[in-house]
Amino acid sequence: MTAPHDPLPTSSTRDPIPRWINALQVVIIAILAYQTYAAYFAHSRVYGGAIDDRLSSVIFTLAGRNAMMLVVSLIALRRQRAAFYAFAFLMHLLRDAQDMFIVPLTDDGSTASRVMVLVVFALIFVIPEAVALKKLRELACRPTA
Repeated sequence: MTAPHDPLPTSSTRDPIPRWINALQVVIIAILAYQTYAAYFAHSRVYGGAIDDRLSSVIFTLAGRNAMMLVVSLIALRRQRAAFYAFAFLMHLLRDAQDMFIVPLTDDGSTASRVMVLVVFALIFVIPEAVALKKLRELACRPTA
């Protein structure tokens, strides 16, 4: 006897995820795929210069984080279930909100460039992800017929 499994959802079991959320997820997947590839195979392309053993360990840890988030994002996009999708966007939101502050704190640029990084992260990532998370939670919590 085979174990029961959760089949891929059919059009009748998928939640009505708005197209803009799917488009945002595709952009996030592309960014995560590039970051994962770069961290594993081309760190000098993203992180510049020579990488010592200590920094290499940190970069590979980051690569693992990005690879895991890439897999979760792909599953959410494929399954089209609002609750799981909301989990993926919560993960994106927390990561980008954290990066929004870490990047300027570790940047050697001017105060103006640090503020610009905060604004860009907020407008491009954090605010759209927060809106998507809110919409997905509404979809996940709606009563079923």
